[in-house]
Amino acid sequence: MYGDMKMQKKIVAKGVVSAALGAAAVLGLGACKEKGATTEVQAPAEVNTTPAATESPAESTAAEEAKAALFEALVYELGARASENATHPELNEAVRNMLALMEEYYAQNADAMSGTPEKARLSLRMADITRELSAWERACGFYDRARADYDALPEAERNKPEVKRMLSSLCNGKAFCLMNLKNTAEALELYNKALEVDSALYEMVAPPEGEALPEGDVEPNLARAAEDIFFSYRCLGECQEVAGDPEEARDTIKQGIELAKRLDRLSPGMSLQYIRLLGALGNLESRCAKEREALGYWVQAAQMCQRLHNSTGNLIIRSKTARQFQSLMPQIQELQQKLNPAEQPQQAAEAPAQP
Repeated sequence: MYGDMKMQKKIVAKGVVSAALGAAAVLGLGACKEKGATTEVQAPAEVNTTPAATESPAESTAAEEAKAALFEALVYELGARASENATHPELNEAVRNMLALMEEYYAQNADAMSGTPEKARLSLRMADITRELSAWERACGFYDRARADYDALPEAERNKPEVKRMLSSLCNGKAFCLMNLKNTAEALELYNKALEVDSALYEMVAPPEGEALPEGDVEPNLARAAEDIFFSYRCLGECQEVAGDPEEARDTIKQGIELAKRLDRLSPGMSLQYIRLLGALGNLESRCAKEREALGYWVQAAQMCQRLHNSTGNLIIRSKTARQFQSLMPQIQELQQKLNPAEQPQQAAEAPAQP
């Protein structure tokens, strides 16, 4: 019986890896396209992961660490890239298969993972995938389970910044599902909770008021905290507008924009969230019939897209800025046809090409 269970776990883990590798092949993320490298993804050779009878404890530990690193890369990194594009016909089935395998893995290992960040993180990943598949009610159930797994953690674990980020993410994720289910009242509560968590995390690493950032790249913990709080300001503002309070929504989004302006330098990820804040404010002003204000925010966002696209070598950021620019341009052009060209803000001229 025990041997059968071990074999089932191996099959499930292998299935998760296979689904993620299939997604990699569709996305073309398996190899770098620069310097003449091929984009073909080679199927890995069959490997027997059962430790040999003569394997030493150190070798066994190394093998387990390698397996954990592979699981991390394929499920949490490459798997996340695949699930972000879950509506794509070539990825949809692979993403659904990956989710089913993760559910089975969770069920088989739930007791062993009890009270660990790994269990809460896996719950959250499954909830996010389900949300990305637009299964709103089912995703809410997954987020509730993720919250239960989070609450089961020892207090010392919950107080770690990287673990607190999970609380913000699961609040934001469930709130988005609730908005799609027309439950804006509960969504607002969760978005406010996410912003509260992100604000506390940001204050832990933010520079003192008026103090410039150190030279060089933005410190990673500050960059992550800033990205999260910009994201939460935008989501809360958009929910407030849906709830029928555009004035409060405008104030909320502007708070995020002002926070970004107080920093003298932004990382690429921070800049991308800033662009989305500007785009969201433009959308709000357009729906409030403030067309000139909307055009100004959209043009500013489009110009930032160009600058960020041209200044970074990060292919993910370049792809996202290109898509953001392409979504902004029809709105900009439509308003330009209605307004006096002589009074328009200067238009961003060229769309950045996707890599």
